Amino acid sequence: FNLHIVLDDRRCSATGLHAVALLNENSEINDDLGSVKLIDVANGDDIANYCDYQRSIPEKDNNSIDPIEHPETAFLLFPTPGESVPIESVAQQMETLVVLDCKWTKSSLCRKNTHLMKLKKVHLSNTYTTHYWRWHNAGDGCVSTIEAIYYAAMEVSEQKYQQQQALHQSTSTLEGHLADRRNLMHLLWLFGHQRAATLQAAIRDGKPAPGTAEAKDLARALRKQTGEYAWRSERNKEIGKILKEECRRMKELALKDKE
Repeated sequence: FNLHIVLDDRRCSATGLHAVALLNENSEINDDLGSVKLIDVANGDDIANYCDYQRSIPEKDNNSIDPIEHPETAFLLFPTPGESVPIESVAQQMETLVVLDCKWTKSSLCRKNTHLMKLKKVHLSNTYTTHYWRWHNAGDGCVSTIEAIYYAAMEVSEQKYQQQQALHQSTSTLEGHLADRRNLMHLLWLFGHQRAATLQAAIRDGKPAPGTAEAKDLARALRKQTGEYAWRSERNKEIGKILKEECRRMKELALKDKE
């Protein structure tokens, strides 16, 4: 499937950018995942109207398709109780997977953007343990964006292979299928290096290893403290406001130049 990553987070925290970098360079992964597109919300990129796109495929008689006869092909990876369905249930018809690269607690874009609201939501069919080093309080089963992309690709690949085997339509051998799965591991190459560097830095500074229970308890304690940490948080918020204002000003200047 094609992969569209909607970036709505700080670049230093966004792991979905790993997929953008690797898929543009690694042909072996491209064979399994297709094309990749980055949609940078902060940079003013527009989110496509996927429903119109799905209805623009030409037919013999006209330029529209019947949504009943032609199932949806674009899906939003966004777990939502009562709304999202397991990704393996739509694997056969999936052509585009839209992934939000944002914080676990920041999901308003999905509810505010009309194009994303129209997409059918999917979630990973299985529960996975994250190897992400940043602290969060979203509960078990929450993984980073790049991990979610990796597991989604694995599940879709597995489901398509099993379906083809059941229908005796597969031209791929078991060895070839396993090789395809190994190729997907390349998606986690940058993630693994960043995790290792973070672990080494923690050991060097005498801090608990990121991701461990001890490190999570320390992070929770720090977030409750006042003084230096509260001041640092407020400072970061002010810096964020300044950067957003600067970005807005640059966009206005760019529009004036076009005029």
